[in-house]
Amino acid sequence: MQSLYAYEQAKKANFLLAEEMIEEHFAPDLNSMEVQDRTKLKGLAKLGIHLLHEEFAVKPSEEDFSAPAEVKDAVRSAKQYCTTKNRADFEQIGLRSLKEADKVFEIYFKLLNLYLVLADLSKSDKNHEGKSRLSDLKLLQELEADKDFEVQALRMDCSWEDEKDFVRELYNKAFVGNARYTEYCEKVNHTVEEEVALIKYIVKNVFLKHEVATSFFEQYHIYWTEDKDTLRAMVSHTFQNYQEDGALSIAKANDEWLERREFLRTLFKETVNRQDEYVQWVLPKLKNWEYERIADMDKILLYMALVEFQEFSSIPVKVTINEIIEIAKMYSTPKSGVFLNGVLDKLSKEMLADGRIRKSGRGMLDNK
Repeated sequence: MQSLYAYEQAKKANFLLAEEMIEEHFAPDLNSMEVQDRTKLKGLAKLGIHLLHEEFAVKPSEEDFSAPAEVKDAVRSAKQYCTTKNRADFEQIGLRSLKEADKVFEIYFKLLNLYLVLADLSKSDKNHEGKSRLSDLKLLQELEADKDFEVQALRMDCSWEDEKDFVRELYNKAFVGNARYTEYCEKVNHTVEEEVALIKYIVKNVFLKHEVATSFFEQYHIYWTEDKDTLRAMVSHTFQNYQEDGALSIAKANDEWLERREFLRTLFKETVNRQDEYVQWVLPKLKNWEYERIADMDKILLYMALVEFQEFSSIPVKVTINEIIEIAKMYSTPKSGVFLNGVLDKLSKEMLADGRIRKSGRGMLDNK
């Protein structure tokens, strides 16, 4: 969603540059010895910009605009520039969105490694003489000894070697004097359940909430706020089942993750590529709403929903609509949820009836 929003903003910027191209084309030539008809040039520039707007309009005017060849040439060049820039931004932002998604795994391993470097610092903490400390956790010892984790962490370059100052500051401010950690360390022997509870406490209250950690990760990862709950779940799951399985559940970029990655790629690509088509589906459903006044985020969410309706047969229509409404509550206007629910409800019923939506499995049952 954020990548799509970034792309829409890039398109607006490209359009403004295209307008400037037309204005510059008809700007007075200050080096010319001939008299410049500034009023005429200004009028030609205004006409050219108007024609450019018509080229990209959702609902072009039915009026037939005649224009001098010079104006048509200027508009053609500006449109080509805008289209080329949009295509380049589409490729760049789409690729970046996948890289940012892949970065979730990198940060996951970096967080696991953070436990280990913090545990290493705890070994020299004189406040814990005769008490237990982070380095005594059996689960962290198992993690450190796990060869698969070591190989993957090296492959993803998840070392904290270049961030030693951050690690030490985090330890001094988040662990030294921390009542929860101090209470845990007062006891020497701990059960696996107690170790898991401490590890979960650390990821929730230190890695995700402490100001030192959040300041670092917000700069390290642009989507930290959106991804942190996912990372918390991944880290917790790594240790959760140790008591039953006797092994850590270290996540891998397996087929399931590759499938999710493909989902993101398809959602981004199709939302952009099918926008002109989807606009024509949406316009008839906008009773009492003007398309130009709809928030950019709402437009994006509408198109994302339509892509999910058509491209992902296993996702129930109701699930898509509910998720879109929840996203709108967090990122769009107060009235967006009601607006999106109304439009998507009408569209989904129509599309199910005429076969544009074909769901299978659980999705089909949920849509009956």
